[in-house]
Amino acid sequence: MKSNLELNNLFTDPQTISPTALPDYTTLDFISNGSHIYGEIMWPSDKHPKPHPCVIMLHGFPGTARNDDISHALCRIGCVVLVPHNRGAWGSQGKYLITNCIEDAQNLAEYAHSQEFTEKYNVDPNQIFLLGHSMGANSALNAGRKISWIKGLILLTPYDPTRYLNRSKESYFRSLLEEGKILQSDGIDAIYEDVVINKEEISHPKAYNQVKNKNILVVAAKYDSVSPINEMVLPLWEQLAANAKNTSAIQKMLEFPTEHGLLGRRISVITEIANFIEQVCNS
Repeated sequence: MKSNLELNNLFTDPQTISPTALPDYTTLDFISNGSHIYGEIMWPSDKHPKPHPCVIMLHGFPGTARNDDISHALCRIGCVVLVPHNRGAWGSQGKYLITNCIEDAQNLAEYAHSQEFTEKYNVDPNQIFLLGHSMGANSALNAGRKISWIKGLILLTPYDPTRYLNRSKESYFRSLLEEGKILQSDGIDAIYEDVVINKEEISHPKAYNQVKNKNILVVAAKYDSVSPINEMVLPLWEQLAANAKNTSAIQKMLEFPTEHGLLGRRISVITEIANFIEQVCNS
């Protein structure tokens, strides 16, 4: 199916706005494994061709970086965008755990794929993307690997929480978890042990067989001190690159000269995301 996106709107407001075709947003209130997940649902102007691709935006740890510039840009070009807060984060119910974040992402994807949602928001059920930053990229990867129909995965400076479980680097991971004091959880030890128990199921390199034929965009940061490329990105990407001749999937890795948050190259990153979504939808 040809893409219905209008990339010329990526950084441009429409010259005229019809009061009968306004873009808008509403509250997301979704129940994931018994807990209310809150956030927002954004949709484009009714003048955009239908049906729309849908992008689920997954924030990192602990959720302070919301990446609203990306969600608004994608909505302007014609995407429906879901911006959820994970269990235990920013008012959502439940306890924060890495595995709960993955479950929430998978449950939200299933909801976005449902007839109820696609009809209400004019979404193409065959054009649903998971986009995550940092620990949110971990959620996108590990939820998306289980979903056969997911259209694409967009991983921004992905953080693999299983990479720093050895004793020499455990302090790095625990120092990151210290920032989670603002989350509702059972504490750093509970979050850490959740990763230890589930490390075989959520390790990024071990997702390879399930994602080797999926459309994937990976964005890495050259000076990333949180998700160093050699530690967090290349272990999976090198496997994908070696398999490139054996798949028809669109798989790209881009590197920008930034720190973890990609500040200083946000416009470039947003442009690449939009181009990837359009290319995948046209494939």
